[in-house]
Amino acid sequence: MKKRPKRSPGDSPLIGVLKKAIRDCGLSLPELSRQTGVSNPQIYRFVSGERSLTLPAAEKLAAFLGLRLAKEKGK
Repeated sequence: MKKRPKRSPGDSPLIGVLKKAIRDCGLSLPELSRQTGVSNPQIYRFVSGERSLTLPAAEKLAAFLGLRLAKEKGK
């Protein structure tokens, strides 16, 4: 079985904001997982840059962390 290359979605501002919010929330990844229902391995792989999140997982984390999308003015 071929190993997948490491995916790093890194440059996206949205991803950067979500990763920072996860790091800054004051909870361990297992505790964040427990409180959001997003699996600990999924959160760990996202924060470490190994994988991206599914949209439902990103939505759960963003809602828990108090993040929301907003359209930029004039766009």
